[in-house]
Amino acid sequence: MPEPYYEIGSFKFADIVMHWSRERLTHEIVITRELARGIVREDLRFQSADPRWTQSTTTFRGRPLIGYSARQGLPPIMIRSEALEHLFAIENESVEPKLTTLVTEFVTRNEFRKWLVHSGKALPEFWFSSDERYAKI
Repeated sequence: MPEPYYEIGSFKFADIVMHWSRERLTHEIVITRELARGIVREDLRFQSADPRWTQSTTTFRGRPLIGYSARQGLPPIMIRSEALEHLFAIENESVEPKLTTLVTEFVTRNEFRKWLVHSGKALPEFWFSSDERYAKI
């Protein structure tokens, strides 16, 4: 098992896929489809740009970003249109996942935890300590 990453605030899409598939002994395609479903349908908040550091006057040349929300009433994520299209295709199982298309997308530790808890999934060992994983709710 690799060294735990408890102090890291965010991970890129491909890193989550790699670590979680090793931990769960599951093929990366299965994990990729699970994450895609989470983003497209369950408000897993992977983003292409961090809204905390992006000003409204910022120009995104060559990187069209769109706002997307999986559920009405929730704030949108900022994601590259190419990445969102690919996630929809993955979730619909119409294409083979290409992690190279999802190279800039990332999720924060807190947002990942919210999605895991909301969807009833266990917190992964690579990113959460045993105290967090087995805390009383």
